[in-house]
Amino acid sequence: MMKKINLEAVFLLIVFFTMLWSGCAVLFDYKTSHDFPFAYLASDTFQHQVRAESIKEMGNYQYEAPYIVAGYNDNPGFYPPLVYHAGILFSYASGLETYDSTYLLVFILACFAALIMYLIIKQLNKSMAILSLPLSFLIFSNAPYIGFTWGHWPAVTAQFFLIAFFWLLSNIDLKKSFILFAIFLSGIIMTHTSEAIFAAIFLAIFFIYRFIRKDYSVLLKQSVIGAVISFIVCFYYLIIFKFTWAKMQAYSFYVEPAWESPMFGLFSFKLLLIFILIGIIFSIFYFKKTTSAAFFVGFIMVVIGYGNYFGFGPRAFQARFFWPIYLSIFFGAGLYFVLNMITKQKAVIFGISILLVILLNLSFFSAVSPVTSRFTSSGIMDPQHWEMYKWFQENVETNSAKVLFFYGDSFGQNAILRNTHQPPYKVTVGFLTESIENKTIPRYYLASLLGDHHGVYYAYRKSFFDYGYHAEEEEAKDPTFYYRKMRDVCEFDYLVFDKLSQQPVFAQFNMLIANELAQKDWIRPAFENDYVAVLKNNKPGEGCIDERKFE
Repeated sequence: MMKKINLEAVFLLIVFFTMLWSGCAVLFDYKTSHDFPFAYLASDTFQHQVRAESIKEMGNYQYEAPYIVAGYNDNPGFYPPLVYHAGILFSYASGLETYDSTYLLVFILACFAALIMYLIIKQLNKSMAILSLPLSFLIFSNAPYIGFTWGHWPAVTAQFFLIAFFWLLSNIDLKKSFILFAIFLSGIIMTHTSEAIFAAIFLAIFFIYRFIRKDYSVLLKQSVIGAVISFIVCFYYLIIFKFTWAKMQAYSFYVEPAWESPMFGLFSFKLLLIFILIGIIFSIFYFKKTTSAAFFVGFIMVVIGYGNYFGFGPRAFQARFFWPIYLSIFFGAGLYFVLNMITKQKAVIFGISILLVILLNLSFFSAVSPVTSRFTSSGIMDPQHWEMYKWFQENVETNSAKVLFFYGDSFGQNAILRNTHQPPYKVTVGFLTESIENKTIPRYYLASLLGDHHGVYYAYRKSFFDYGYHAEEEEAKDPTFYYRKMRDVCEFDYLVFDKLSQQPVFAQFNMLIANELAQKDWIRPAFENDYVAVLKNNKPGEGCIDERKFE
């Protein structure tokens, strides 16, 4: 018995560390610590990076940092806070910067989610669980991988708690299970609240199943107590949620047949879908034999994953990030059914599972199956721009200056600009294009004041149960207050220009404008390296440039 336990433990350790290698070791260039935010591939990754760092610096999340919300200092922290607090605690414990600790933690929790799903399936059949586990590697295949590299971190982390919640329902007979019920449900709500809807749907269907079996009393009691505790724990944030996300992005039924992001569907499994379909058929005969939640997880999360056709919109696509974990029960059951006709030896089961782990990490296997997308990328940030952002953080008092960004290849990912710790303004690319075509150096530029505007309209608290919205109030007076407003370049304290670009004409135009501005005695270089230049305007508001034509 001890040998069997040890064999399983060794197997699980191999799988866990191989998942970390597949998911983040290669991506992070085999380093846990970096000199700048590394492998950040989209604006949302920087949204989370900046927010985590701001909470760490402020020491709490009572309010959003002003440079995240267009300079306002009265916007309550409206994002589900758990992923940030966890990343900060991990930062203190590990000594890593928050941009490394939070990112790494998301990967670690995803790997733990796969192991928890293994435990759920193991309750049903250990061999099925062993055979199912390799499919979980495909959360790091092409389309699901964007959940990590594009910044769907709260959704990914919430699904860790969601799977833990599923495990708890399978073990609801545990003594005082309501405590774990409250912990996991609260974790979902405080990480990415929309996943709580998935938890509620699952709980309702699972309860109906147990009710039919006349085995529901413990589930009912523990769930009610756990839900009450969770509500009390989350009450403060739920009030904020009601007046922010729930108000500004209220549920409405709409069908979204496709996503702009890489799509992941059942046919994305390629030939592996054969075993998944066999497992689905096989599972039908198990429902009367078990109280395990394993097959329910698979069926319900397939339905939710197609929820874009009945009102869940992008939340359905986020659920698909973890389909390789949710549907692993069917893959394992199908493979078990086929192998069971040949052999029942545990050594063969372990061997086939390890072989699958290897194959799903090899690019040549992509002809018949999705495989892990292992690559290294420094991402959108680079050391030279990070040097510029750090200069702002160390030399300019937070939220004290108006900073205007001209064209930069990375500046289109707006959240990256918050690293100045100043509310960022950015000139629109279209206006710069027109200026270049017209051979004109303007004084007034079409520019936008950027921040978390569309999410919650810069909500602020009037009282505990009454909120106002800066964006609604300002836009009622001036619809262009935040976006696409003609602004005087001379009103800004700092002006940021990229010196190099993949589109050289923009870099050349940047330098033309910078040189024109530098003709004034009160506008001087404040920071410069090979990639970027920052000018300091010591007399904001005073005429600093005359519009003219150039050759």
